[in-house]
Amino acid sequence: MDLKAKIIHGWDISAKGYSENVVQDDFVEPGKTIWTDLILEFAPRAGALKILDVGTGPGVFATNLTLAGHETTGIDFSTAMLEEAKKNSAKYGAAPEYLVMDSENLTFPENTFDMIVARNVVWIMQTPEAAYASWLKCLKPGGRIVVFDTAHGKKNFLTAFDEDTTKFVEDYKREFGKEPPLSFEPHRYEEARGWKRELKLSFEARPQWDIEALTRLGYENIHWDDVSKISNYTKELIFQNADQVYFRLVAEKPMN
Repeated sequence: MDLKAKIIHGWDISAKGYSENVVQDDFVEPGKTIWTDLILEFAPRAGALKILDVGTGPGVFATNLTLAGHETTGIDFSTAMLEEAKKNSAKYGAAPEYLVMDSENLTFPENTFDMIVARNVVWIMQTPEAAYASWLKCLKPGGRIVVFDTAHGKKNFLTAFDEDTTKFVEDYKREFGKEPPLSFEPHRYEEARGWKRELKLSFEARPQWDIEALTRLGYENIHWDDVSKISNYTKELIFQNADQVYFRLVAEKPMN
């Protein structure tokens, strides 16, 4: 199985658990407003926007941005994830467009979207700079990308959970008296996420790498901030993401 197939399989087997156990709080308050505001704070203009949610997964951003009045399309290479996204959108009264598509090679016409958003997606890409180039083509002049991901140094991207899944589960149960909200069974870690050791961005300093890549590609007005205090809005999230910087990266397509 090649790396791309491993990644798709990992998300396919995680889809139901990720949707039901990990992100449901983001569809309701306060998570819904927190994430919508974090995105739309950097909207390129007022009014309804045409937005692409790259690697939509269970459809959190696609659903919430549609409910906020925007024309939203969600793409993912995992058909299992898209099935969860469709169910979630229907549950919460939204109907964004969902398409199976490789987030690293968009097939939309040039100058299609006002915004492209992504959460916890860029890190899984085999050719992340090519992905950013593809996104640039699909943005309208003056359009913006808003990317959320975990910041880390060059040593590696492995966390306490990756290094010892069993210990993390036991520590979480001791702290909260319940199982952690995992998207897969702990004994399936290697199958579900072991491939992260093969990815380029697991061993790059981020978001510094992203900023340099975006600059090379011709994006403008590039900046980032740490939104971990906002995005970790429950005591469980604070525990899971202790000592991690979670970045919001914004960049713009030039007008000319």
